Amino acid sequence: MFAFGILGVIIPLFVIGAIVYVVMRRRNDKEGITAYQALMAYFYSMISASIITTAVGAGFLLTAAFSSAYNDWPIANDVTLGVTLLATGAVICVLHVLGKKALEAKEGKSTPLLKRVYLFFMLSVFSIGGLVALPLAIYETAHYYVEGPMYWNDPAGQLATAVVVVPLWVYYLMRVLRETRAAKKEETPE
Repeated sequence: MFAFGILGVIIPLFVIGAIVYVVMRRRNDKEGITAYQALMAYFYSMISASIITTAVGAGFLLTAAFSSAYNDWPIANDVTLGVTLLATGAVICVLHVLGKKALEAKEGKSTPLLKRVYLFFMLSVFSIGGLVALPLAIYETAHYYVEGPMYWNDPAGQLATAVVVVPLWVYYLMRVLRETRAAKKEETPE
């Protein structure tokens, strides 16, 4: 769960950076941020937060599952917290994705800059989380099997974090690569 703690510090920094970037870009272009753009930024922010909340919930559920496999520790708290975070994050995410799509359909336009900021932000969050979680999961699992089971070296939390974060890292990497290729095709005339 260490990687999720790091996410708590990094997320506000990226959100503030993205807001400053968008505001400064708009000032340099001599046009202000419209209500539509502000609302779309809100939707992307809430989608990001709810995906991270869902990932943390999945991490708690997997920690409970892995803990029960490694030892007989009580897991009811992890299961309850995991289900609560997972369900809340999923519902909030779905509502905001639907709201974003409805607003885009009503306005008849999208916000490619905000989409790119969102994708790069999520890639950054899960990249850092994955870079921390993966080596810790490998180390703790190897240590558990080399040293034998001891109450202080249960690898459940690190394994759960890696199992949740690394696939999201790969997913957002693929999305960023796809978005970059699409933007490049739009820039180069055929």
